[in-house]
Amino acid sequence: VLGAAEVNDPGLPEQQAAGVPSEGRRPPLVSGSWTAWLASLAPWSATLFLLGLARSAPAVVEASYSRGAYPQLSWLLSQVSGAWAALTGSAFRDGVSPSLSELCLLGLPVAAFRVLRGGWRRGGLAAVARQALALSGGGALLFLLLWGLNYSRLPLATSLGLEVTGVSATELDGVAAELEAQLSVEFSAGWEARLGVSPEAALREALLAWEEAVERQPVLGRGGGVVVRPALSGGLVRAGISGIFSPFTQEAHVAGHLPAPDLLFTACHELAHARGWAREDEANYLAWRVGSRATSSELRAAARLLTLGHVLAALGRADRGALVARLEGMDPQVEAAMVARARFWDRERSRTASRAASAVNDAYLRSQGQEGVASYGRMVDLLVAEWRAGGGALPAGDPR
Repeated sequence: VLGAAEVNDPGLPEQQAAGVPSEGRRPPLVSGSWTAWLASLAPWSATLFLLGLARSAPAVVEASYSRGAYPQLSWLLSQVSGAWAALTGSAFRDGVSPSLSELCLLGLPVAAFRVLRGGWRRGGLAAVARQALALSGGGALLFLLLWGLNYSRLPLATSLGLEVTGVSATELDGVAAELEAQLSVEFSAGWEARLGVSPEAALREALLAWEEAVERQPVLGRGGGVVVRPALSGGLVRAGISGIFSPFTQEAHVAGHLPAPDLLFTACHELAHARGWAREDEANYLAWRVGSRATSSELRAAARLLTLGHVLAALGRADRGALVARLEGMDPQVEAAMVARARFWDRERSRTASRAASAVNDAYLRSQGQEGVASYGRMVDLLVAEWRAGGGALPAGDPR
């Protein structure tokens, strides 16, 4: 009855002024007062204002947010996602059930469609546009408050007292030689035979390593973070992605069927994000720093193996001849481990999906003030700075 009354009502003047369509008329394409448009832009205005303020005062962000409010937010969100992981088993069982983030992603398009459809019925395209602006701006503001402000904190090098300067090919070759020598020791102790470490063990070792690292050095950051194996692990690997961190749920997603070294390193990398280190180069370096000092020999070797790959890539850009010489004289066990990783990614990764995912990731990183996907490689600068600070040496062996 109510619906019939609305259809037959020719529309009061005040309804028409508000953009409510009368009988036989379509919703206007442009409607609404300027105050309505300003209101829809308010979330984006607040986001950009807060972002500009944060980037102008990194020391304030470091003290008041990254080491103040954020660890509390991280812990609270982790309680929710941790309860979901415990209920569904998504923490250690690959592909059994979706993570909390995946579940939210499934419902998000439906909820957005319902909201925008309601806007269309009330005020046409203009109302839909205003709602889209308000929703996207609200999401950006929520992202910033829950985690994104960490992009504006002080550099990790400042917190750790590392002096990052230009890196020479000679230094890169020296770091690569030391990493290879340390890997040779790990492999001779039997680590290579345990390359099949279970994903469950790998994720638990990464969590334990971070707990140990923060106990030794609280500056690395306290907080929450839940490691989960997403139901969409296969899709991630096809796109060339080993892990993703969700700031809205504090879930560190690690693809379940990765090689053991990638599992271990990726878990440490994503947990670095959970601890408030948003920049990719810093998260990569922290995966090395935490892993190389772990009591787990598997994790120490994984950190060295993947870090060696980054260093060799940087050496190739700096001096191709030095890279060729390094590869020709490489320990056969180390070479075999690197070849095994390369074969896995060649076999599992889709070039098309990988390029698309890389383009999206590059755009996201640039929107956060980073140098796109190239920012992953700058971990080598931090690594060489640590090598210099150690007198030309990197940590080796069980820290106990």
